[in-house]
Amino acid sequence: MTATAIARLTAPALQAFQQALEQPEQTQSIILQNIILHNRDTVFGKEHSFTDIHNPCDFARAVPIRQYTDFADAINQTAAGKTHLLTTENACQFEETGGSTSGAKLIPYTPSLLMAFRQGVHAWLGDLAKTRPKAFSGNLYFVISPAARSTECTSGGIPIGCGDDLQYLGADLAKILQTQTLYQPELTTAQSATEWHIRTAILLAKQENLSLISAWSPTLLLQLLHCLHQQQDKILPQIHDKNRRQTVARALAASVPDTRLLWSRLDTVSCWDSHTATAPAEQLRQLLPHVHLQGKGLLATEGIATIPFSGCFLPALTSHYLELVDENENLIPLTEWQAGQRYRLILTTQGGLYRYDTQDWLLATPSPYARVPNLCFVGRGNLYSDLCGEKLHEAFVAHALSQITENIDNKLGNLFVQGVQLPLPHYVLWADERAVLPNHLAQNLDTALCANPQYAYARQIEQLGVLKVCRLPDVVAYATRFAKNRVLGIQKLPLLLPVINQMETQNDK
Repeated sequence: MTATAIARLTAPALQAFQQALEQPEQTQSIILQNIILHNRDTVFGKEHSFTDIHNPCDFARAVPIRQYTDFADAINQTAAGKTHLLTTENACQFEETGGSTSGAKLIPYTPSLLMAFRQGVHAWLGDLAKTRPKAFSGNLYFVISPAARSTECTSGGIPIGCGDDLQYLGADLAKILQTQTLYQPELTTAQSATEWHIRTAILLAKQENLSLISAWSPTLLLQLLHCLHQQQDKILPQIHDKNRRQTVARALAASVPDTRLLWSRLDTVSCWDSHTATAPAEQLRQLLPHVHLQGKGLLATEGIATIPFSGCFLPALTSHYLELVDENENLIPLTEWQAGQRYRLILTTQGGLYRYDTQDWLLATPSPYARVPNLCFVGRGNLYSDLCGEKLHEAFVAHALSQITENIDNKLGNLFVQGVQLPLPHYVLWADERAVLPNHLAQNLDTALCANPQYAYARQIEQLGVLKVCRLPDVVAYATRFAKNRVLGIQKLPLLLPVINQMETQNDK
């Protein structure tokens, strides 16, 4: 199969998106009207007078900007089997993402929400098939959901996840991609991160015709390359084709793998490359000099906000209803953006999230389309930390710390948590050098943070390294340095400090 088949199947979504780029207001207005019309008879729709909403201004007046906690009760009832609370459609599945004090949030998925995701993803794939057809000329490797996630259901019997990553792309496209997509059932049964890395590295090493890799974090791909190089004594004997085994051995012989020799047909790698992923993405580019590394758009569990298109990150106009809020809390219509300004994204989806505050901050710059901005992700709200998709909320970290220290009598002093990018992404618990700290504090905090499913998964596959306790002569002075530069500056020192690239101090406990 070539890119032709992908282009044919994704053509409707691609054409709709291209038309939307010329008519952004009309497209967004239609999406909003459809969401309101289809859900006006729900409990939420009646409470917010959906029948009286005729335009975006009416919608903004009727529905205030909301946080997840505002939806939590209705979502929990939906998970238990209740219907018509947020959407007319029943939830066909749920997905999990990082939350605040609870660590995990359930997000309901309706058939319409899945279709909205596919509209954006198909537009991206259609554009990629046109601009880089060689990406689809060989074997494809996708990482969408956690590889070792077990099948779970809500209390109402609704599945969490769909069980088959390709089904997120739609049945027709999945059927075609299936013949080229690399998959081994054993990967889902790996008992440790090391085992998963080795099995995956073996799978990829066997592929002479690998042409596309799509994953979330560049850190994961760096780890797979590292595993391939460091564990070659275990990996090479598993490559039964003699010629391929010899080629891989030559590619791994040097101190830095020869990826051109390893995967000569690899055309494109799709992964995060902005904000905290900038440094590892650049490392990946150095290791794959012959490969086009395409940054991913802003695709969250709750909805799809931007897609990579024409060398930009363009708003997913055909997926959901999008609004922008500037740094002064002014509501800005999507088409009234100003270059160089930062905006917070407000999302209304077909899954029952209405004017949902994503806490995602985007920098608007010009795109080839006059009225549509290039929106580059520059960070989450100040109370989040995110090294490789774990989305730790400050309230959750505070709750985790209180859990593990509530029975400790000695004074711990001020404690701060901070993400560190290099050499391997990990978290540090900063403490005063005079504080009397209990044994196993780092291990206990790490365990408590694993209540966040994304953090637990990142630790499981070793995208995140071991959490460390480090001491400073004046930990408050250190934390104050970061408070001055926080986006929405607050008087109280935050527990969760902004991510840093590399530690200046290695004063471990």
